[in-house]
Amino acid sequence: MALRNKDNANVRTIFLNLCDISIIGMMRMNFRYLLLVLGMVLMSASCHKKDDDKLYMEGSMDPKIPAYKVCGTACLGYTGGITTPSSGVKYFWVDSFRDDTTYRNEGGVYYFVVPDSLAQYSVSQVAQADGYYNYIYVSYVTAIMPWLGGSVVGLPEPKDSIQDARDEQFYHIVDVGNLQWFAENLNYYGSGSGYESADDMGYITGRLYTWQEATSGETGNGLGGGPQGACPEGWSVPTNEDWEDLAKALSGEDHPFLSKWSGVGNYVMNDATFNGDRFWPFSIYTEFDNSTGWNALSGGMSQHGHHSFEGLLSYAYFWSSTQKDDSNAYYRYLYYDRPDFPFNYTLKEGAGFSVRCVKKK
Repeated sequence: MALRNKDNANVRTIFLNLCDISIIGMMRMNFRYLLLVLGMVLMSASCHKKDDDKLYMEGSMDPKIPAYKVCGTACLGYTGGITTPSSGVKYFWVDSFRDDTTYRNEGGVYYFVVPDSLAQYSVSQVAQADGYYNYIYVSYVTAIMPWLGGSVVGLPEPKDSIQDARDEQFYHIVDVGNLQWFAENLNYYGSGSGYESADDMGYITGRLYTWQEATSGETGNGLGGGPQGACPEGWSVPTNEDWEDLAKALSGEDHPFLSKWSGVGNYVMNDATFNGDRFWPFSIYTEFDNSTGWNALSGGMSQHGHHSFEGLLSYAYFWSSTQKDDSNAYYRYLYYDRPDFPFNYTLKEGAGFSVRCVKKK
C-alpha cells in the first residue's frame, strides 16, 4: 500500500556544466536536492577556467537502492558502473538525511539505515577521476511503515484474518456472496515482484504476478474452481464465475463477467491514504464506498516481465484464473476516475497484476 509522489515519476538525464563540474546521471527532478548535491560536489573541487581537454565518463551506474523500504531497516547501495576510465575512479555518496559524506572505492558497498520519518529521501553516488567531468546518479527511497495506522490510514478495522503457513504472513479476509475473499492483495514472495522491484512495497499493495506466476499455469472455471497457484493452501485464484458472484453480492444484480460492471467499482475502492496522500485521486465520478471492506487500493501493474511499472496512484488490476485462449487470460481493473469495474484480457506472460485469493464458505 505504499506510493510515490507523481511529481517524482519523470526520469531524465541531466547534463550540467558548472566551473569544472559536469553532472551526468539519471535522476528525477528535485531541484532542492540538486542544489544540495551541487554544494557537496563543489566542496571537493575548485572552480577555475574550463579545461576543454576534460572528458566525459562512460558507463552505467546503478546503485540498486530500493524505491521503498521499511523505516529503520538497513539499505545497501552498490558502488561501480563506470567503464571509462577503466582505472583511477573514486566514488563517494551524498544523502539528504545525514551531514557526512562517505567515500568508497570502486566495488565497495554503501550502507545506511532508512530514517524513521515517513518521507522520500535522496541518495547520490558520485564518481570522480582526474581529467574527467564528475558523474552523479541520484536514487530515491520512500520510507514506509507497513502496520495499520502507519503508512496506510483509512482501512476498516479487520474482523477476521488467516495466516499463510508458508511465510507466516497474515491476510485480512471478508465474506462476500458465496465466497471468502482476501481483503488485501497477495504478498507471497515465492514469485512475482513488488512495485518497482521493491520487495517491501509488497507489504503495502501486495506483489504483482504474471498470470503464469499467479496460477502456476493452470486455468480455472466454476465457482471456487480456480487453481491454488500462488495462494495459500485451501485458497485459489478467482475464476470468472467467482468474480461474477462478487459483483452480484455487491450490487444485488447479475453482472456477466464479459461486461463493464457499471457502478460496481464504487463498492470496492477504498479512500485510504498513504503517507498522507490519497491512493485514489479525487474524482466527481467515483464514491469510494467500499461498503463490504474489500479494500481495493491503486497498486498499479508491471510489464515486460517486471522490468517496468506504471499505474500506481490511479489503477488497480486483478487476475482471473480463467484463460481466454492458449495465449491470453482475463483480468478486471479499476481506474480512479471511473466508477465501473471493467474486464479485459492480455498475454499470460508479460504483464504483472495483483491477486486476490478466494475460498468457498
